[in-house]
Amino acid sequence: MEAALLELHDLNYSTKIVSLYESYLTAKWLEAHGHYPDPAVGSANEAVAALFDLDPTDRLGRIRAFRWNWQVRNESGRKTVWDATTRGQNKQPKLALAIFNGEDIRNGLLPNAAQIVHDALAGRPLPSWESLACLILREHEFAPGSSWSDARMELKALLGITDADLDLIASAAALGPTLLGPPEWSVSALPAALKPPTTVEVGPTAATPGAGISHAPVALDARVERMLRRAVESFSCVLLVGPPGTGKGTLVRWLTDQVVASPASFGFTGGLDPNPMWRTPDESWSSFELIGGLAPDTDGVLRWSNGLLPTALRENRWLVLDETNRADMDKIMGPLLTWLSEQKVEIGRTSAHGGNPVEIDWADTPECQSSPATDPTSFLAGRDWRLLGTYNPQDAQRVFRFGQALSRRFVTVPIPALEVGHFAEILAERNADLTDEAVAAIAGLYSAHRSSQATLLGPAVFLRLPKYVKKGGASLGELLSEAYVLSLGKYLSGYEDQVFEKLGQRVVGDEEAMSFSDWEWVQTQRLILG
Repeated sequence: MEAALLELHDLNYSTKIVSLYESYLTAKWLEAHGHYPDPAVGSANEAVAALFDLDPTDRLGRIRAFRWNWQVRNESGRKTVWDATTRGQNKQPKLALAIFNGEDIRNGLLPNAAQIVHDALAGRPLPSWESLACLILREHEFAPGSSWSDARMELKALLGITDADLDLIASAAALGPTLLGPPEWSVSALPAALKPPTTVEVGPTAATPGAGISHAPVALDARVERMLRRAVESFSCVLLVGPPGTGKGTLVRWLTDQVVASPASFGFTGGLDPNPMWRTPDESWSSFELIGGLAPDTDGVLRWSNGLLPTALRENRWLVLDETNRADMDKIMGPLLTWLSEQKVEIGRTSAHGGNPVEIDWADTPECQSSPATDPTSFLAGRDWRLLGTYNPQDAQRVFRFGQALSRRFVTVPIPALEVGHFAEILAERNADLTDEAVAAIAGLYSAHRSSQATLLGPAVFLRLPKYVKKGGASLGELLSEAYVLSLGKYLSGYEDQVFEKLGQRVVGDEEAMSFSDWEWVQTQRLILG
């Protein structure tokens, strides 16, 4: 089973090919189990569960094996096969419709359906029939000593498929392992890369300033959530790195809420309130904004003026630099490299000619220290003090990069974009009044962007689309393309023409998330915005 899932994992078919392949297998199962003529949507749910539910006890138990994506089980047959093959006649052509009489699964498969699937897969690797047997017969009770030839017979019987058609949709490549052997397969014994991912939903509390305005909860991989908590617990300087829309700023707000609620769970002193000082650097920044420098006083005499960092240390407040690479941090933080290595450093002097040194260092106490009490010139970061930042790697080509010397002073926590299945689940949960067709289209747009590093965006941007789409008043295609331009236009206008063209091929061709005419309209708006 593990070998089969690994083989299927590497196929990575486009959404439209997955829909075609799954629709074919579902219809064969319905035929073999007497659901024709006139199958019902419930029978499609039953078929998909029998074929693809690897873990019936898990919330994400349904595997889209040929694209390797996990998604919620509930009514999966209706959402992934039935809707796609019963509602397409008046909309853009869908590949999955081509294998059915009258382009509708309720009318049964065409006699040459297997050949149509085979032709659509031209140039792509086929799954082996042994992998299909493992997937579809995973709960079958084989007699001791059964071989692969027995599995082929059972697979043909369960699907009611002929040798000729099976050879059209699957290859004869051998997986390698024998059919039976210890240990018996279970989803819990699979490698982590093959298991349904575990997520937690985190977000700022109602007490967080701005929490209810623009910072919706973020679904996060459980391992990333653990890394994030422990990084803040263990290190003074932490950088959250990920594409736009992954909720990095929201996660920082959530973290500070967690610290206030339970400082001891992070190893901090009881009663700690980070009260973070938030700033978003920009290209106009110099060391003066962050560190400080000489500035004229009311008498026109140059005196030392604290920047954000000494001010934060003096007030015992955490410092958060959101979108750090909007400014040239290599240049700005250059004088701090020694201090970031936990050594004392002089950052300036109190006056232009002579004066006293202004220093920053690290304290042995939980709280930050500064001295003298009035007009301090010595600032020490406490053990419970933190410098947090967020960083978009996509922007590194257009804004500023972190050099190696500076990067080494931070621990970096990767904040990835959600898997497509998780995104679709969250999208549907938060928008119960959104049609299945709209959910599928928005998920398709998200998937199209996620398929290339050049266009990768987190879920937050796409989770805004339903607010516009649900207003109605026009076709779904028009509403979705308008919402897409409003929410993502600034990204689209920044893509190179070749990148945008390939994105369009994924949106229209691979994901079938938008019609060609709607995508052409998006292109005209991109040119205006550019």
